[in-house]
Amino acid sequence: MIFPTIFDWLETFAFLRGYPAAMIIAVTAVLVVLFLDWRLALLALIGQYLVASLLYFDLLEPHLAMIKLFTGMFVCLILYWTARQVDHGHGTNQLLGGFEQAGRQKVLFDRWVAPGTLTLRAGAATAALVIVALLALAFSFRLPGIPEDLPYINLAALLLLSLGIAGIIAGGSPLPVGMAVLTFLTGLELYFAALDQSTRLLALLAALDFFVALSTAYLTQRHSWAGAAAMQHD
Repeated sequence: MIFPTIFDWLETFAFLRGYPAAMIIAVTAVLVVLFLDWRLALLALIGQYLVASLLYFDLLEPHLAMIKLFTGMFVCLILYWTARQVDHGHGTNQLLGGFEQAGRQKVLFDRWVAPGTLTLRAGAATAALVIVALLALAFSFRLPGIPEDLPYINLAALLLLSLGIAGIIAGGSPLPVGMAVLTFLTGLELYFAALDQSTRLLALLAALDFFVALSTAYLTQRHSWAGAAAMQHD
């Protein structure tokens, strides 16, 4: 039995490479910003790493692009186990809703998003997309150093950077903010991959991904404990 190689998979998904991958990345980044249900946000983040890997193959050697993909999957695994543990401990989806509102104030959580924050997060995502559209279309903005023959890399990096910043500005509890930071870092890594393919830089950026994931996991746990203590006190 012959197992497919990475090149077989690349040929299978060749129709997604280039601009289609950049558009899908935009969708996943918007979903990461909008969704406060950790399951949906994390699913969007996984999709983001998978599609970004198609772009890495246009910039890096195949084995280096695979390392970027595996790094993304390990990061998502760390966030999954953290979110699952905290969410299971409370038996609700309060994990991402913001324990800062706990106590005597009643907070209603929808399965998909926290209603009080949807407008803010949707506004931040919309503003980021509008800014990218103006830069890319009206001013033909190109990040310094991006090869002219890879305009879709420029677009994908701009989308990830701007939507990552939008998610950070929208705020919330540590997990959605951490996912927004990881979205921003993916855009940054795409940009640097177009500039410098050195193994040392790629290792440094991968270590930064793990640091952000572990920091997010730690802060999420602390946020959960603080919220539980506040509810018990009340």
